[in-house]
Order: sequence, then C-alpha cells, then structure tokens
Amino acid sequence: MARKRSSGSTATLLIAGALWVGCGEGEPPSDESAGTDAPAQFETTEVAEGVYQFRWIGHNALFAVTSEGVFAFDPISVEAAATYAEEIRRVAPDAELAAIVYSHRDADHATGAEVLREAFGTDTPIFAHENADAPLREAGDPDLPPPTSTFAETMTLAGGEIELHYLGRSHSDDMAVAFLPAHGLAFAVDFVSRDRFGYMDLGSFYFPDMFGAIEGLLEIPFEQIVFGHGPSGDRATIERQLAYYRDLDAAVRDAVEAGLSEDETAESVLMEDYSHWDRYDDWRELNVRGMHRKLSAAGVGEGGEEGEGEHGEGGHDEGGEGEESGEYVGRSETWDAARRGARLVLSYDPGREAFAGTVENTTGETLCAVRVEVHLSTGTELGPTARTDVAPGATTAVELPAGGEVFESWTAHPEISSCPS
Repeated sequence: MARKRSSGSTATLLIAGALWVGCGEGEPPSDESAGTDAPAQFETTEVAEGVYQFRWIGHNALFAVTSEGVFAFDPISVEAAATYAEEIRRVAPDAELAAIVYSHRDADHATGAEVLREAFGTDTPIFAHENADAPLREAGDPDLPPPTSTFAETMTLAGGEIELHYLGRSHSDDMAVAFLPAHGLAFAVDFVSRDRFGYMDLGSFYFPDMFGAIEGLLEIPFEQIVFGHGPSGDRATIERQLAYYRDLDAAVRDAVEAGLSEDETAESVLMEDYSHWDRYDDWRELNVRGMHRKLSAAGVGEGGEEGEGEHGEGGHDEGGEGEESGEYVGRSETWDAARRGARLVLSYDPGREAFAGTVENTTGETLCAVRVEVHLSTGTELGPTARTDVAPGATTAVELPAGGEVFESWTAHPEISSCPS
C-alpha cells in the first residue's frame, strides 16, 4: 500500500487562472478548496518502490531514490520547496540530492531550486530542456535559476534509471517528460492530465503540435503516469486526453468552416461526451473559444490551405499579442476587463515593481473565492493571490509583486465559476 503523509495547515499559495471565482463545484479543483473540507496542504505518497509523489496544494512533484541519490522533479515554489526538502529527508534520510529536474520553466512548477540546494548543502545540478535555458537566464530570478545542464531530445540519469524525453511543443516549448523504466512510470506536467479539460482558453498550448506530443507520450512504454496536477492515471488516460483534443479540434473546425463566429461556436460546441470531466463547467467554453481563435488565425474557413499561424504557436510570444489568456498588453498599459460580472482593473507600478489594482463585483450576488494571476511575456506566472469572496457591489484590492523581472507585455485573463448552490 502506498505510504502517505499530509499536513492540514492553511495555505495561501494557489495556482491557475488569472481571475478565478469558484467554490467547490463537483470534485475539488486541482488546488486548495475553500472551507473546512479543503485538502491538506501537502502530501507525500509512494507511487512505486523508491518513487514518491509530493503534492503541494494543487501541484504535484516527483522524487526518486536511485543508486546515485535522490532526483527531485519540480520544486514548485519557494514555500513548497522547503517542505519538499523535509519530506525527501524524512523518506531517504541518508541519501544525497543528486539533481533537480525541471519539467518546464513555468514559475509555478520550477521555482524553489535554491531552497532545495540550501537544504542539502550542495550545489546540486539542475537539468532541463535546452529551450528553458535562455529565457531563465534572461529573467535572472534567483528563486528560479537556469539549468546547469540541458538536453535536446533525450537524456539518461542515474545510469539509465531515469530517462528524460522531449516530445515537441505542447503546453510549452521546453516540456521534459520523465520515464522510470524499472517502474513503468512516467511524469508529465500540464499538457496532459486525467479526465480534465485543457487550461482555460488553451492560450499556452501549441496546436497542432499537441497531437504529436501526446502521441509521442504514448510511444513511451509506461503503465502508470503521475501528472503535474490532479490524480495519476494510466495509458488509457492519455488515450482519452488525445481523443478529447481531436474531438475538440474537429467540432470547432466544423463550426469555423460553417462560418460560425466565436460566440456562436461557444454556444453550439458543447462537448457533451466529456461533460463528466473535471472543469467542464469552468473551461469547456474557454477551450472552444481558444480553439476557434487558433483555427481562425491558421486560415481555417477562409478557403485556403491551413497555415502555421497561431494554431501552431503557443502563448508566450514576446511583445505584441499572445494567447496565454487571449490578449497581451504593454508593460505600461492598464488591464480593464470584465467577465460575468467581475471587473478586473490592473496595472504595473514600476516604482513598487508590482501589479496593483482591484476586482469589482458588478453583480447582485457574491463572487466566491476570487483570485488573480498575471502571466508575463517572459513566460513567468505571478500569483495567484489568496482567495477572497467579493460581496455584491464590493471592490477588493489586488497586488502581485513582479520581483523586478524585465518583461515587455503581460496578460491577466478573467475566469469565473459559480458559487455552490
């Protein structure tokens, strides 16, 4: 039986969604839920002999005790990494930290490497895909140091006990998938999950590259797979994920070719075969809208051949518009947008090196568990803020420190869910 250890302390580090309003619809989302039924802040579970999943609120990391020491994947955050180090010490008190591995460079997964290094008193090497190196060096974040070694297609660690695979662009252009052959176990982050809709409007996803990446994942002979968010799965889980994206592409493509607008497509493409999946109510419409924009930008429905366009680009373009959350604005511009009654007004204050603004509830009902996240053009994700309920007509302050990072543009896409009935 898998061994677990968990903590029930209250957490303020949350993930996902530029503006999230939701109070426990269906299964708990892959982060902290409000109220007394919130899951423990962290939990360590042995998923195979000597291999452990470390969950911090809604993020999962993985560490493996090998013949060369412990290999730790994804520190998650500064706060998480401190507990992560304690859990590694508890499970393997005599083992050295052999290496840290980034699944990709996004701040909500890769931050905290220096905390792990300091806890073990070593200058531990950091491995990542080569595309992560330059952006991290440019960002210069001491809490998210660049890798010390990179790979292009594959890398073996601990004498072959761990393999790293690059499957092409998916959720990012630097995604590394880990495979532990002796255990038939893989670790894949963000571009796949178990029966869950894609993140918001798929802005950070590269299509059609995603199809190839998921197909490539299925070529790895894993039997069990741990994800960056949510429960683990098996090969059938990935087959269902691939089927979903293919069905979404086909349904939206038909709508675009029929001349339907984005709004019309969002109303008509209901993806009902997947209505039991996690985040259906929250992200189904956003997935449809994101795919409509990608296909339209690629020339679908215009009578010509489909080009590369935005269908083949992800959401971290420097300068200009991107698709992480539908639109990027300039460094000095103000974000002022509303979705389903929640108006977010946000701007960057260079003097304080922070994003500050307000969320206003323009409805006659309480908005539950509001939170705000900002995505920089460098690929860094800031926040999200701690959850707070906003009463009808009320306004709550928002502040997200940017840490002095140099960036050209940013985005903050609102996402709204319903309060529980």
